[in-house]
Order: sequence, then structure tokens, then C-alpha cells
Amino acid sequence: MTDYSSAREIPLGSEAELLVWCARTGITEDLVARIRQKLQEPLDWANFLQMTECHGVEPLVYASLSRAAADLVPAEVLMRLRRKAQVGGLLNHLLARELIKLCDEFALQGVPVIPIKGATLATVAYGDLGLRDFTDLDLLVPESSVSEAQAVLARLGYDRRDVVDEQGDEHDDGPHQVFVKRRTLCRVDLQWVMAHPHFAFRLDRPELWARQVSVAFENRMVPGLALEDLLIVLCVHGSKHAWEHLKWACDVAELLRSHPSLDWNAVMSRSSAWGCQRLVIMGLTIAHRLLDAPLPDGVLARVRSEVEIEVLSHRMPATLLEDGREGVWEEQSAALYFSLKDSWWERWRFGLRLCRLQSPVTVTPPTWFRWRNSLLRLARFVQPLHRMMKRFLSSGVRGAINRWVPHNA
Repeated sequence: MTDYSSAREIPLGSEAELLVWCARTGITEDLVARIRQKLQEPLDWANFLQMTECHGVEPLVYASLSRAAADLVPAEVLMRLRRKAQVGGLLNHLLARELIKLCDEFALQGVPVIPIKGATLATVAYGDLGLRDFTDLDLLVPESSVSEAQAVLARLGYDRRDVVDEQGDEHDDGPHQVFVKRRTLCRVDLQWVMAHPHFAFRLDRPELWARQVSVAFENRMVPGLALEDLLIVLCVHGSKHAWEHLKWACDVAELLRSHPSLDWNAVMSRSSAWGCQRLVIMGLTIAHRLLDAPLPDGVLARVRSEVEIEVLSHRMPATLLEDGREGVWEEQSAALYFSLKDSWWERWRFGLRLCRLQSPVTVTPPTWFRWRNSLLRLARFVQPLHRMMKRFLSSGVRGAINRWVPHNA
């Protein structure tokens, strides 16, 4: 196993460093000074613009640069960022109006719904609909009410689109349904589970519905997750994708910045009960380290006690690193999920599943993976045994064994 006591920090690229300094709403005087100094060094502006777009933080970066150092940024760069922010703002307001219509119709038809991420997150965490990039509306619905939700969307002019045909999707979040409104830019994702290969986190939980709140949104009130539940969902989502996009860390940081009085006992107890506490701690670690997200002293001490998580956090987002080969990439997420399991028992039960499925991580684990030698030894033992069981055991016995080894992480 890797000795984390001597692990080194992994540097960001020069443009990435400027990016994380600008991708926030709270720009201190010290940060302004650092930004202005960085802008007087040689920078690859084409790379910077590409990274800004890729990480979905153009509105934040434009707001920060125009406020802190407009005189030091090339005019064409600032103009491009402004245009992107303006276009994104128009789309955001279009989607916001549509979200209100959707919430009204769902309420009228008696179908439970909670908007998550996207539009309401921009208001709750950023305090400004134009500062959070989003292109669709994520709606949490009970799995038992999916057919009723489909009927509501059909009544409003939405057609279902097969997820496998969504070539433009950045990610497949598992069991969800995509709907696009005819002759508009409005897209809705119905969700009840966040899923990924080797991973599943149920969103349709009785506790989430019981604790839902009303959120002030565009001079109206719409349903929303309780703040502590929202923080957990944001951290689980980012960790699920190895924090591939900086905007997911920004979501966590801005929620913490705008709501300093969170019930941290609730955050920790709920995430522990749901088996995702280390996923949450990873989100808090990245948001604090990269974006100076404020954390109470007790929470910060808890975060810093997780040395393995602290070390892994320096490897994400991989595209911001000076040397991307040092990063944790989303295609290596099985190894990340293994590392972030809450207990030894859950970790090795998950390891058995990876061996049974002959996951690539059991053959060529990433070099950063602390448990690579142990998992390789387990795979060399389990995989021949699994082949023998398939040959000699009845389907009933194999089914009982498979039920013990979880199919969802």
C-alpha cells in the first residue's frame, strides 16, 4: 500500500491556477493581488478559454476578471467570456421560466417533484441565476410516480428521447429519463437514482421527501432539497464523476459560502447512514483546498484527519493538473469508489464484486491506487474460483452468493 505520510502535492498548471482563483463569488483583496500578478506572467489564453468552457465556469470567471483585472486581460478574451456569459444567462432565464411552469403543472396534477442542481442551485448557492452554467432541468421524482411524471411532461409538449441516443451527453447518470420540449431548447431529466458503472446512490428516499423545503425562485416558491441533503447530493455527484468538472466543486464551495449555518451534525450523521460519508468528505476537501470554501473548525479537523482523502483530492480534477498522468480520471472511478468506501467491510465486499465482474481495475489498477497489490491478489484467487462455481454450482446457489455480493456500490 502507498505510504501517504510522505505523499507530495501535485501542482496545477499555470492557467488552471488562474482558473480556480477566478471560479468563485468571493474575491478577497489578497486574491485580487494574486490574480493581477498571475496575469502579468505569460499565459496560454487559448488553453485558458478552453478550460473555462470545459469546466463550466465561464460566468464566474468573467465576473471575477472583469471586476478584479479587466485592464490586464486581452480585450478579445474578455469579450468572448462576456458573450458566453450573456448567452448562458439568456438560456438560464428561459429554463427558469420553464421550471416554474413545470412545478405548477406537477403540483396541479398531484405528482411529487423536487428540482435538483441547475436552476434552483444557481439561486440557492450562487445567489444569481446567471452565475451557474446549466443546460437542462433535473427533476427528482418518486420511482413509483414515473409514469405520472411522464404524463405531465407529455401534456406540456415534451417528447421522450432515448438516453442511448444522446450523443451530446457528458455523462450517463444511470436510471433516468430524458425529455425534450418540441421546438424549444428545454430539456428535462427525470431522476430517482444517481448511477454509474459500479455505483448507485438512491435519490428517491423517504427522508429527502419529508425534509423538502420551499425555495425562493424568480419571485416564486418552488420545492427544494433541505440544505444539508443538497450538500450531500452535490458531493456524491461530484465524487461519482471523479470531480471531472470544476463547476461541481464550485457548487459545493458556493453553497458553503452562502449558508454558513448548516447543521453539520446532520450532514455527517445522514451521510454515514447512507454509506457516503467519505464521498462527502472528498467534496468538502476539494472545495476547501481549491476554492477556499469555509468550514467550521470541527469539520475542518474531521476533514484533515482523512489523510488518504486529502492526498487523493490533489489528483482531481485531473484536467487541471500540470501533469495529467498524475490525476484520477473518471474511467478509473472504480478504484476511486473502492478507496472512498466508508468501512473496511464495504470496501472489500465491493472488491469481491469488482473481481467477479473482472473489472479492468483488477487487471491494470492505476498507479495511484493504494490497494492495487491487495486487489490483484484477491482477483487471482477469486476469479478462478468464480469460473469453477459457474461450472459446478446450480443457478440457485450462485444466485444466493451473488445476492450477498452487491450489484450496486
